[in-house]
Amino acid sequence: MAGLMIRPGCCLLTLVALATPALAQQDPFRVVNGARLPAIALHVVPSGHEGWGPNQLTRGPLQPGATLSMHPPGSAGCRFDLRLQLQDGQEAVRRDADICKDRTVVLGAIDAPPRP
Repeated sequence: MAGLMIRPGCCLLTLVALATPALAQQDPFRVVNGARLPAIALHVVPSGHEGWGPNQLTRGPLQPGATLSMHPPGSAGCRFDLRLQLQDGQEAVRRDADICKDRTVVLGAIDAPPRP
């Protein structure tokens, strides 16, 4: 035991690195409507979940370029499947998005032409 030396800075860095994903799960993340049309539905479920769950746009359509801030459930982890349904019926889907790493998720290509 005499030769064992613990470096406090090293341990602190390790604890911070391990705690970062857990802390990120508690912070809100943002979903941006990157399409040219209003979105009428947004579904966010843990990756691999069956079905899409309820519509998260409870206050009406999400306008082009607008952002919705959301708090993920504490036990849901970091990876989510997201689906944005546009006014004309088009959908933008992102699977396995890591919201702990990327706090802003843009759905729908801003430069996509409108559907005929």
